[in-house]
Amino acid sequence: MASLNTLRTRGGIIISIVIGLALIAFLMGDFTPRSCSKITVGSIDGHKIGYEEYLYQAERFQVIVQTMQNKEALSSEETDIARNMAWEGLVAEYVYRPGLERLGLSNSEAEQIDMVSGQYLSPVITGNFANQRTGIFDPAVLSNFIIQKDYDQSGRLDALWKYMEEQMNDQRSMSKFFALIEKGIYVTDLEAEASLLAYGNTYDIELAAKSYSSIADSLVNITMADIREYYHAHKSKYKQEPSREIEYVVFDLLPSERDYAEAERYINGIAAEFAESDNPMQFALYNSTITTSQQYLSETQVDRAIAATVFNDPDAMYGPVLSGDYYTLARLADATYAPEQVAAKHILVSPNERELADSIASAIRQGADFEMLAVEYSIDPSAQMNGGDLGRFAPEQMVPEFSDAVVAARIGDVFTVDTDFGIHVVQVTEKDAPVRKAQIATIRYKVEPSSATQQEIYEQASKFLTEASGSYDNFKKASAEGALAKRVARIRTSDRSISGLQDSRELVRWAFDSKKGQVSDILEIGGDYVIAALAEVRTDEYSRPEDVADQIRPVVLRDKKARLIMDDMQGGDLRQVASSWNVETTTVEEISFAPFDVPGVGVGPRLIGAVAAANAGRLSKPVKGETAVYIFEKTAVNPVEEITAESEKIRLEATAASYLSERLGQAMSESAKVTDNRVRYF
Repeated sequence: MASLNTLRTRGGIIISIVIGLALIAFLMGDFTPRSCSKITVGSIDGHKIGYEEYLYQAERFQVIVQTMQNKEALSSEETDIARNMAWEGLVAEYVYRPGLERLGLSNSEAEQIDMVSGQYLSPVITGNFANQRTGIFDPAVLSNFIIQKDYDQSGRLDALWKYMEEQMNDQRSMSKFFALIEKGIYVTDLEAEASLLAYGNTYDIELAAKSYSSIADSLVNITMADIREYYHAHKSKYKQEPSREIEYVVFDLLPSERDYAEAERYINGIAAEFAESDNPMQFALYNSTITTSQQYLSETQVDRAIAATVFNDPDAMYGPVLSGDYYTLARLADATYAPEQVAAKHILVSPNERELADSIASAIRQGADFEMLAVEYSIDPSAQMNGGDLGRFAPEQMVPEFSDAVVAARIGDVFTVDTDFGIHVVQVTEKDAPVRKAQIATIRYKVEPSSATQQEIYEQASKFLTEASGSYDNFKKASAEGALAKRVARIRTSDRSISGLQDSRELVRWAFDSKKGQVSDILEIGGDYVIAALAEVRTDEYSRPEDVADQIRPVVLRDKKARLIMDDMQGGDLRQVASSWNVETTTVEEISFAPFDVPGVGVGPRLIGAVAAANAGRLSKPVKGETAVYIFEKTAVNPVEEITAESEKIRLEATAASYLSERLGQAMSESAKVTDNRVRYF
């Protein structure tokens, strides 16, 4: 099963399936009883999730993602997506869905049919089966998918359809739940009147500000007792996820000067042979560490320096040139004239339907409607939306067999061509004027660390490990004595890698399998040698005051400076206070309650709130802002005529409803009581 977008390596309709259409990922299905191994990968609302149970779900969703991406194998990132989908499915199965069912928020059989083919279609359907030209749901696209599903012997399309059915049901149940909660939103007259006072006016003030920067930090003493006092007063801000903090050193496995010298000797030898080769492309394919492209490219599509050499002098050789760790050599292998872009239409049939392909081609040559035949016979799903029209494309975007045939044909020609996707009936509709294109034989040779260099670096790591092993203190001491740069990483249970380290899952797993203070063996991570120490294990619900002291200290410093400024405030009116602070007063106009910014001042929600609540003509109390202490007099109140108590009530209810999805999702997530230990096994 292939499509235009498959030919262009972008995937067909399956790729358009969006993983997260449902508001909450209720991704579970009808499961048979499963056995749980003794190993648990986590718990959800008190239910222990066994290794086998989770693996069953993960494998199911890997198949779904493979189908979505039209791939036989997934990358590590795509595998992680599938595993996270599986975990969210288990959360839904054990927490969310039972709660919705207890509320009676299920969907009848008639409602489920209506979601697919009735008046109130599910957004899962309308979002995934839209016409690519119009962006509007097209029943023909859905019908084509259903037909393909019934003929798909692999069962993947059927699994994808069942997944989408689950999404439809879960999204509909969730929308009912949201509607139920939304009906409970009510704004009282008192709330509307209070909001009208704030939003129904703008204000002018005369302002004096004393900046915190006017007091040197050295004049303010911050003790650990101050930090603890602030911490306990604001403890809810320091809730944390379970995590591990590691410190690690990296022994970079890089080529030595000896390796570069050897690589230069080798590449010069290769260059001499390359320059004399009668078949430069074959020579490049054999000797390049990176597969050389055999495509024909125009001068603008080639690296400028290489193009300047091979396009101007067919017998010249570019290089060897060292850039980073790669030497590059290039020679002209062949040249031709070909269009930059072409346009064509195609009808794709199965490889065993040669007679059908020939009949379709013959009918088109005799005047049959190409688009109608494409809709009827093409197994490319996009044919239902574009009638087989591929649009304009560069020949190199398509597989070689297809592009070579299109380039060789004339405008209007109808022909068949075989590719790995099937038999294509093709008609060329446009071709640009031919330009000179070159097939360039390119050799790329990477300078790698030799075995001797690898051994030397490993011995350095081994020496460090001998000095660092045993305890975290030894690790710190060895790092300091060796003048090695330590890196720090905080790893959560949801992490699968460490920023800045490629292929670091082994290190993440080690961190969660080790005890505080433990030092790792030499780990090969991303091609380098890494030794780590587990510096901290965080399992408490809240961070310790010592761990967040650096976050709290600036806030406490600001508060203490604010008190010093307020204590230094003197005078009974605004100008006297400004004089005691040694600052000038300024006029600020049109202050509104809606934004967080005060014109000419910056972010100041406290100041805005104080201005809205203050009485006109009276000196305010000092306001502790983000960067300064403020004191002001309100000089004018300017009504906003278009705002009324009734319109404000409507606005408040709409605002509350707009936050419902986010807040409700957070509340449901917190109620799930999830412990996720998958990082130790996956």
